[in-house]
Amino acid sequence: MEYWSLKGFEPRPQQVEIIKKVSAALDSGYENIILEAGTGVGKSAIATTVARMCSDSYILTMTKQLQKQYLDDFEYLLSEIKGRSNYSCNYGGTCEDCYMEKTHEKRCPDCEYLLQVQQAKDSPNVLTNYDYLYYAGNYAQQWDARELIIFDEAHNFEKKIMSLISETLSRNQVFKKYHFDIFESVTKGGALKNINNSYYWIEILLKCMDKEKELFGLEFFDEQKHKSALQKYKRMIKKLESEDFVIELPLRKEILADKIQDNFTAYLNMTLKPLSIEKYTNSMLHFGNTRLFMTGTLGNKDKFCEWNGLDSENTEYFYMKSPFPTEHRPIIRQYVCSMRQEAWRNTHILKYIEKILSNHSNEKGVIHTSSNQQAWWIKKNLPSKRFWIAYGNTREQAIQDFENNKQNRVLIGAGLKDGVDFKGDKCRFQILFKVPYPSLGSQQVKIRRKLDPDWYAYQTVQPLQQAYGRGIRDMDDYCKFYILDEDFEHLTTEYPYFFNEYFLEAIQ
Repeated sequence: MEYWSLKGFEPRPQQVEIIKKVSAALDSGYENIILEAGTGVGKSAIATTVARMCSDSYILTMTKQLQKQYLDDFEYLLSEIKGRSNYSCNYGGTCEDCYMEKTHEKRCPDCEYLLQVQQAKDSPNVLTNYDYLYYAGNYAQQWDARELIIFDEAHNFEKKIMSLISETLSRNQVFKKYHFDIFESVTKGGALKNINNSYYWIEILLKCMDKEKELFGLEFFDEQKHKSALQKYKRMIKKLESEDFVIELPLRKEILADKIQDNFTAYLNMTLKPLSIEKYTNSMLHFGNTRLFMTGTLGNKDKFCEWNGLDSENTEYFYMKSPFPTEHRPIIRQYVCSMRQEAWRNTHILKYIEKILSNHSNEKGVIHTSSNQQAWWIKKNLPSKRFWIAYGNTREQAIQDFENNKQNRVLIGAGLKDGVDFKGDKCRFQILFKVPYPSLGSQQVKIRRKLDPDWYAYQTVQPLQQAYGRGIRDMDDYCKFYILDEDFEHLTTEYPYFFNEYFLEAIQ
């Protein structure tokens, strides 16, 4: 195959077939192409091969870690670019805090970041992440549209756009910079509902703008950050004046419990989230004349298009099932009870977990929870030296330690369902502790669920299927997947069209 990208390996028939189909869709003029292909199909090789067929392209990953995985195999044809904080300034620190820019209002000569930008612009195939292209393309306007844009891990596309469009106002940062509390109405005895409205927050943002202007010209003043802050406050006011955004607030007890020391320490925010993102996806889609969405678990083509603002009629869809044998990856329903609300606090569940651990006493495994609170509850109530918790700032280190450790460790956490690969002996069994329903503590989720129950089910099914795929990564691999929450039965009965064939055929 002329454009095949993976040096030293011949494309498999399955890969040749899908590349030909994608190429035909490109020739037919489809604006959007969706490829749902399971682990083992070789999506990254397909993506880079398709990219080579076009005059120029972007390949977007969700994380810098996934960027590195692409570079490991395809560095010869990709030019990588990341945010300025990833490059070293010639005068110390990073390019994000450029000494020359602050003191002389110009870039330093031979700026590492700008050199990399130019190299990437001159390259036909640019590898970057969603966050970088969104901000550097839309705000800094450093990047133009290319013939093709490839969105990897597209099952998280909606969630990623949601995070990029959302805005937060930090209690701690406002107090530190402007010396007033954005939640003062509550701390003085007011009800939370009194500040859950646009009028209150527009007044707060106008106050922030006035305070920001008062800082103009002081010794520590940074004009670039000043302009950025004012632009942010104006954007937030505009969003508050629309009906498309939902105000998310912490609980009243959390606000009251966060006492001032030098600053507030609980990192509480007011957040504005769009109710849905279909109006805003063009902020990413416009960077490609044609868009290729790639994922191992799509769910449903028409729903994906609806929720992400794509024209379904102008979208081609291909499915390629993972080749891994079903007998190597059984899904075992070992129901204990429904885990809804606080029902998971049932010590009877611990006996089931203990039995599974006993059956895999000499093997490593993973327990998927829906919250860090559940992870710590298991560790506290089922003492075992095997348990490690992955959460927060220690998540990446815990995952790395787990992968490198040769003992029969069990990793527990809510953030292990996506973006990690536990190949071979790194994971021989997994336990789904609780079906990962999105939290109804979020106003946005609560409203969206009421308006569209299908959306809520979809947001549950996709991380569940992603979790299943963490433990088996090649043809000779094997891993058992145990499900303890009987709510799983409701999902497969009511929403079978959100599960792919690969998952459903493995259920025992």
